[in-house]
Amino acid sequence: MRPEEALYCDYRNDLDLSDSERQNFTSNSYIVYKDLKDRGLVVKVDELGLRVFDRKTETKGQASAIVLPKNFDDKIDFTNIFTELEKGLDRRVQIGIIDSDKDVVYYVIKNTEWPNTKIKENQESTITDANVKELLDKGYQINSGLKFGTHYRVYNYESKHAPWLIHVVREGINWLDIARMVRVGHGVNKIIVLSYKKKWLSIEWIKP
Repeated sequence: MRPEEALYCDYRNDLDLSDSERQNFTSNSYIVYKDLKDRGLVVKVDELGLRVFDRKTETKGQASAIVLPKNFDDKIDFTNIFTELEKGLDRRVQIGIIDSDKDVVYYVIKNTEWPNTKIKENQESTITDANVKELLDKGYQINSGLKFGTHYRVYNYESKHAPWLIHVVREGINWLDIARMVRVGHGVNKIIVLSYKKKWLSIEWIKP
């Protein structure tokens, strides 16, 4: 029996799940569900994804987070992420990226807003990419992010070092590419912001 077939059998026979919960599972969602449960978290299942309650949180109210499973080699698809963010609910939107060993790494995704700023005296932007025109128009300094493995690094007036790294998401990249960027950003204490179809999404690692 292949591993994914074994997982399929597991969630079909998991006595902790109701019939309606089983109907909402895929192999990927069950991997994330089991991982969260094994970490001691309360997880509720519905057609939207996995609703997770932080430790010492009342489970009768709003969930602490909605977790959306992603496989590491799947091509990027933000459809359900945008759907959740647009609801404006008071809960985190997270993704759980499943690796080839069926381990899961978690990230929080947020909409990013850019208030107006200005470039410091004697500094300049070296980038004219239309993908970051909004930031240029608002006065941000934008330079190459190559040494950090991303497209651009971004400064506001207050920053001595670039707080943000921008990666322009193009068709064909996968979630492993995103995980790699976040790992580099975390290591240099910078926030990764994805530019995707004129939307800005920050993505940060989180430990459930």
